[in-house]
Amino acid sequence: MIIARAPVRVSFLGGGSDFPDHFRQHGGAVLATAVNRFAYVTVQPFLQEYFDHKIRLAYRRNESVNTPDEIEHPAIRAAYKKLGIEGGVEMHIMADMPARTGLGSSSSFVVAMLQALHAFHGRFRTARDLANEAIDIERNILGEAGGWQDQVIAASGGFSLVRFNRAGSYDVTQIPLPLERVQQLEDHMLLVYTQIQRDSFSVLGKKNGNQALKEKCLCRMSELAELGVEYLSSDKPIARFGELLHEGWELKKQAGSVSLPQIDEWYEAGLRAGATGGKVLGAGQGGFLLFIAEPRFHEAIRQACGNQPVVRVRVNAPGSQVIFSQR
Repeated sequence: MIIARAPVRVSFLGGGSDFPDHFRQHGGAVLATAVNRFAYVTVQPFLQEYFDHKIRLAYRRNESVNTPDEIEHPAIRAAYKKLGIEGGVEMHIMADMPARTGLGSSSSFVVAMLQALHAFHGRFRTARDLANEAIDIERNILGEAGGWQDQVIAASGGFSLVRFNRAGSYDVTQIPLPLERVQQLEDHMLLVYTQIQRDSFSVLGKKNGNQALKEKCLCRMSELAELGVEYLSSDKPIARFGELLHEGWELKKQAGSVSLPQIDEWYEAGLRAGATGGKVLGAGQGGFLLFIAEPRFHEAIRQACGNQPVVRVRVNAPGSQVIFSQR
């Protein structure tokens, strides 16, 4: 039995510049962190000779099939076919956080699944290998709209600046923040769950008519990611980091259809209640609202957002890893 896990992420600055259509022309940069919420995948042998099927899967649904082509879950089907798995495998999927909430959970699942399946077959894969395979499955094989940051952060973990290059490659730089600074950031972060779920690729598929404005906004958002590293690496108040997030959120709204009237209302209420800035995580139009605010304002912000559920997270979580292996 193999159990693998991969973290979800909180993306602070630069989201959108990780799309190949953009960074192959202009480059891109994203500042993000893996957090201590995970997708888990368990893989174990399936004694197919005793059953009338060869593959057993358990996620939100249960599937019992004979060939990869019969698997209904698109990502699992793609992974089995990519890795050449014909049968004799049972897989169970679990997650700490709900899907479609802007935390990159679908990519975390794909990365953890690849880690588990490779380990089950005795194969070692680096974090870059896992990220690249997950990108290929989600963006190329399944054709889902989106950037590359989710897969990279799920695989590598940490608190990272990911630079995307015009040549089509990327570089991951771990940001070595002092423990005290990490604690300050965690104390100032407030994640409010809007309880609005959406598929990121359906949001990202909505085109912005003003392409020149979108490119200008994304280039500035890449600059903010670089600037965010400077802010966090200094002794400037964490509240100032919230101001960067606010600028990034305003730019993101100019670049595409990422918000909703109710979300705008909650965001503005959060600012009036004491937040210095924030954003909607992921593609937008739902999921989690991230605020940066002094801890003394957190309860007022939560109330200003209609007493929606909140979650506390730890940053700088480890990337994809096998947490249990027994043969």
